[in-house]
Amino acid sequence: MLSISSLRINTKHHLKLREKMVDKLLAIAYLEDDLEQAKMVTAWFDEFGYAYEHFTRAQSLLNRLKDKSFDIAVLDWELPEMSGLEAIKHIRSKYHQNLPILFCSMRDTETDVVQALELGADDYMRKPLLRIELKARLHALLRRTQSTQTSNIIEHGPYSFDQVNRSACINGQLVEMTDKDFEVANCLFDNIGRILSRSFLLETVWGISSDLHTRTVDVHVSRVRKALGITPESGFRVKTIYQHGYRLEKVE
Repeated sequence: MLSISSLRINTKHHLKLREKMVDKLLAIAYLEDDLEQAKMVTAWFDEFGYAYEHFTRAQSLLNRLKDKSFDIAVLDWELPEMSGLEAIKHIRSKYHQNLPILFCSMRDTETDVVQALELGADDYMRKPLLRIELKARLHALLRRTQSTQTSNIIEHGPYSFDQVNRSACINGQLVEMTDKDFEVANCLFDNIGRILSRSFLLETVWGISSDLHTRTVDVHVSRVRKALGITPESGFRVKTIYQHGYRLEKVE
């Protein structure tokens, strides 16, 4: 039986792990074809201390999402070739179901706002953008997505993870896992839809900063996949991203 002090240590350890993940994953995908507007907004991002990548075409963003994870996407509506609304559809259906999206447009009718939100945008800002408001909305989105549940039990479909006792269950049945396997599983389920590189997992779970080739991550991901029975039938799958890492995906 765990003592009160050990429970506190385990809880504190998991919170620190999550904080480290937040710092490492903070990145914004910015889609805007107006270069003057983009110059102004990216200067704000620099001021806010955010990492970002700027795209002028929706397809360029979609291509990047195949091998790069972002914390937030800030999308313009009016774009050449593919509109921001179409980009949202692709992001939600093919790439990141949970990626927070801030939609920006000159349009401000109720119909326009509702349409964007129903297609998958998480928030809507009318242009011209205001620096302080943009920062506040980005912070709100980050808090919403990064403030993981305060409950000790975090559930994803048939899986539940007890953050205090550091144990995992499938449909209520306890699964035997090592401490590191538990952390790897937590990392994957905390970032559903995101590509996690091997170097990121090494640094997050093991505290190792290394570009050296290692099978450590591959072995533990394989163990987690087997222990939790992660198959399409369970509602999830672990996809190997060639020469990069892994992505845990929901299977509808």
